[in-house]
Amino acid sequence: MSIFIGKHNRLLIGTSSVIFSLCFVTQLLGRQGQVASAQLIPRKILALYKGSENRTEEVNEIYQLAQLPLNNLGLVVEYADAEQELPTPEEMSEYRGILTWFISDQMKNVRRYRHWLNRILTAGRLPVVMMGHMGAYREYGRKISNLDVLEVKSIFNLMGLTSNLRTWKAENVHIDFKNSAFYDFELNLSSDKVDYFYDIRSKRQNNRVLLRLSQNGVRNDAAILTPNGGYIQNGVIYRLDEESGRMQWYVNPFLFFRTVFACDNFPIVDINTLGGKRTAFVHIDGDGFSTISKIDRWHLCAQLMQKRVFEKYRLPFSVSVIVAEVDSAYLGNEETVQTARRLFRLPNVEPASHGFAHPFDWRTGKVELDSIPGYQFDAKREIVESMHYIQQQLLPPGKSVNVFFWTGMCNPTAEQIQIVEDHGWYQINGGAGKLDPMYPSISAFAPPYAQVKNQFRINARISNEYEFSDRWLKHYDGFVQVVKSLYFTGQRNPLTPANIYFHFYSMEWPQSWAALRKVLQFAEHQDWTFLYVSQYIRMVNDFLHAEIFLLDEDKYVVRSNGFVRTIRFLKESRGINLAESKNVLGFAHQGRDLLVHLNANQEHLIVLGRTLHKIPYLSGFNRMIDSVSVMDDTLQLTVQGFGDFKAVLRNMLPDQAYLVKSLTEFEPERQHNAKRCPVISSQFGKENLFYVHSQADGTLKLKAFIDGRTVLIITPATTFQYVLAKFRPWILGLILLGFVGVHLRWVRTRGRKI
Repeated sequence: MSIFIGKHNRLLIGTSSVIFSLCFVTQLLGRQGQVASAQLIPRKILALYKGSENRTEEVNEIYQLAQLPLNNLGLVVEYADAEQELPTPEEMSEYRGILTWFISDQMKNVRRYRHWLNRILTAGRLPVVMMGHMGAYREYGRKISNLDVLEVKSIFNLMGLTSNLRTWKAENVHIDFKNSAFYDFELNLSSDKVDYFYDIRSKRQNNRVLLRLSQNGVRNDAAILTPNGGYIQNGVIYRLDEESGRMQWYVNPFLFFRTVFACDNFPIVDINTLGGKRTAFVHIDGDGFSTISKIDRWHLCAQLMQKRVFEKYRLPFSVSVIVAEVDSAYLGNEETVQTARRLFRLPNVEPASHGFAHPFDWRTGKVELDSIPGYQFDAKREIVESMHYIQQQLLPPGKSVNVFFWTGMCNPTAEQIQIVEDHGWYQINGGAGKLDPMYPSISAFAPPYAQVKNQFRINARISNEYEFSDRWLKHYDGFVQVVKSLYFTGQRNPLTPANIYFHFYSMEWPQSWAALRKVLQFAEHQDWTFLYVSQYIRMVNDFLHAEIFLLDEDKYVVRSNGFVRTIRFLKESRGINLAESKNVLGFAHQGRDLLVHLNANQEHLIVLGRTLHKIPYLSGFNRMIDSVSVMDDTLQLTVQGFGDFKAVLRNMLPDQAYLVKSLTEFEPERQHNAKRCPVISSQFGKENLFYVHSQADGTLKLKAFIDGRTVLIITPATTFQYVLAKFRPWILGLILLGFVGVHLRWVRTRGRKI
């Protein structure tokens, strides 16, 4: 991590990171000779905004529009104010490129910035992408000088561009050329939509012009790819609808960023996919816990939510409460306390805190529950004390709370995020997004995280029912529209995880419950990999801090905290050399991409290619698998999660019966290929046995129900064992009939003697 916290600290962090990384590579490979050739693959993009434009790390065009596609390409976007001190080229070894998106051409400390940019371009290692305005024509509040013109032209020249720094209103503009692969992504760009004409042209033959305009014989190259970056001028990137505030891309951001930052042969850390399926999670904010439901005008919303949702749907739920609303010392009573305790005893419920008094604005201290006598906003009380109360008063033995859901505007400061991080807890909320059918666009959805100074707030991914119901004023059945957002974001490999996000007050009205029921029924039937929220947050945290090394051609090392579980290679037709790879569960192809499944280890070696002899591997699964070990023909899988577990194993023995033994509470489904055997006890607790049969090509499909951490042991079964299991009911029936026959015969014999 290299958030800018001072020049000397940056150097110290960067140096120690490299030293530790080299030690790691040495440990994994055990061969010092290969360490010298290990090359860190840069994953970070330095995104620049200007404070004088009222922009921050959380409020700027890059965050709003570009970060999501960049993150989906495996790139970590880190923000900095261009008007402050920036890192030198020597301090940017972890960066893959620089992206600027300014809305004006004046800047504070403009000469310092231009000097820095000149050094970056002269060094030639990092591509520089300018979107919108170049941003540094003149000093803030001053007129442009001759020196300004010379220095700006010098920067354009280094990028292979020429300009007289003139801009005028577009009239009778003609589109001479438009690259159809890069343009008309969400909205077609026509000449009447071009508002301004810029005197900027490409002057190098190896530049690639994507959009060329002309006006009265004057040429304007409006979008250009250059060997050292790219440029897209303001007005031809996206269209803003003034009435709705909705935006739609003209440019294909995925293709543009993939090209300019050279991501085609780049191992992508993918948090949207797990086990070859879309990542999904369900989380519930605590609002409305104690509200009397209008469905029966008797039960609390929380009580109906437990009975109708948590106990019915075979999904993992992450559920939060507002402590002051539950605690009998404040606004709660014995009923709310007991309801929360019963709820948190459920095996598929992960507990979380939604604050003490539900702050509406974390930066001003305004709270929603403002009727608590004598209470004044206290961030530590909202976070730490609320978490401790839940742990000590509401949870059963063996269960712990480690997730905090931000409240209200979800705008914590860096210091407040640090409180959560210092305790080893996880945090989420804010961001999200929903589809506007009138203006369908990826820009409606937030990226996975927001930078807050030197911290990261993890975002929710899809909006909750509050946004779909006009802020809970009408259209209480509006949440059913979230299905359209889930469909839309399921595209593009996919765009985001599937996030089902709601409050307890969804059980307040009959129509809101009907909408929630439809959404949950839809989600339950999707082929998604469901996680608890804490698992997803750890995946995002690992996305931010993972390191990838290129050891040799087609050999990569991935280092993380164990929650990087999917690596995506774009346009890769080969598979994985399983014999040489380490800590790899398996792989699968998704369209033209290769997905590599990783286990829970912190170190992985991925070798592209093929395995000369058959080694069993996982091609797909829908819960988090921590490990797979193979010994002879026996496999052992360790699975985490709750609900219906499915997995596909390849390279098993063809047309072979397998005995599957699980070492936790585990209910196999009664299906045509999985017959239940008697439950026997062991020193591990319950031990369940069932049989499955592989296909002629060695494919083995598992289907079962899991609850918590489960170990599956899969061993080949003898013909006798399989026949015994397959025809067990018939055999038991025949034995029973035999006993009955013997008994009747004995009765008849005894009767004759009498």
